[in-house]
Amino acid sequence: MEQNNIDFNTNTPANNHVEAVDYALHFSTWSLEYLKSAAIQLKLVKPRSLAWAIMLNALPSPSSDIISSIKAHRNFYDDLKEKLSMDPRAVIDDDPLSQNDESAWKQHFCDNELKALILQDVVRTYPDEVYFRDKEVQNLMVRVLFYWARSHSVGYRQGMHEVLAPLLFELHGDRKYAPDDISDTLKYYLNKEYLEHDSHMLFNAVMKGLEKFYTTGDVVPTASGRLPTSRSVHNQNEVVRYLERVKEEYLVPLDLELATHLTECNISMELFGM
Repeated sequence: MEQNNIDFNTNTPANNHVEAVDYALHFSTWSLEYLKSAAIQLKLVKPRSLAWAIMLNALPSPSSDIISSIKAHRNFYDDLKEKLSMDPRAVIDDDPLSQNDESAWKQHFCDNELKALILQDVVRTYPDEVYFRDKEVQNLMVRVLFYWARSHSVGYRQGMHEVLAPLLFELHGDRKYAPDDISDTLKYYLNKEYLEHDSHMLFNAVMKGLEKFYTTGDVVPTASGRLPTSRSVHNQNEVVRYLERVKEEYLVPLDLELATHLTECNISMELFGM
């Protein structure tokens, strides 16, 4: 089968099967350029989460040693969890009432507060989608978001769960609906035991581009990811600059009439973007 003649139409189960089989057949020939071309042409590829990982530079193209990269990401997440999952009872001479920033007990209580904050958002994820009503799925999301927040200076911000949710949903679907006759490499990637690990990998890759939009104007979280003690105010300067660049570089050249109309009506890009 020639790559250029593939039917990516997804209206029938048969076509979905063709996509999966074709992906397996052409797996070694896939490149970043091919994936970009397929995306521009609105072609659906399977497993889509793996295509996302390659396009986000979280994983190399299949022509290289992709298994080693997948394993490295999974080991990194395991190490991160071990590092940030300290039992305060194991620390000698540490007072549970201590307010010392170096206190394991204080960190423990801050961590619990952070997890509770994340859970408040997670339980509201896609209320009409039954998958996200599952307690195990919700707990998985809390863990992924918690460990990411604790290892990044921006910490956790409301709405990050909505970034994670579609990534997790696609990772789950790729595993659930994968055919049996796939390559050993795909079987390794689609191992259900590593759903949480791969969710963190994809979320981290996406957040590399989004993290700057979550910076705060008056609070800088500590490197340990502790919750700020004062009220956070989102700094929108970066977002505004980005939207203005979108307008000048994309909207004006492609649709001058619309751009002019927005200006005449005094409609900001922030409002238009909503």
